[in-house]
Amino acid sequence: MNPLKVIEQHCPDRPLWDPILKVLPEKTVAQFMFMGEVLCESGTRIFLYKHIWSRRYINLDQQGQAYQFHASEKGSHYVPVELSGAVRRASSF
Repeated sequence: MNPLKVIEQHCPDRPLWDPILKVLPEKTVAQFMFMGEVLCESGTRIFLYKHIWSRRYINLDQQGQAYQFHASEKGSHYVPVELSGAVRRASSF
């Protein structure tokens, strides 16, 4: 899958927990804050969750696919990554 280019980022009025609840138990989800969402050129919406202790993010689409953020002079984009690695990175200190 190709990188997804970001076209818009915002924080909805209410947090959306469905994507993270699909992939993590509720007890673990309690360790994350909802930070917002991004819209990519492809139409994919990616939801951003920040771990309360590590301060690292896990980024998930509606189906539970994880993504890693990358920024360059060409713009911001998200690259699909394996879910288990994304969970491990976000929750490690």
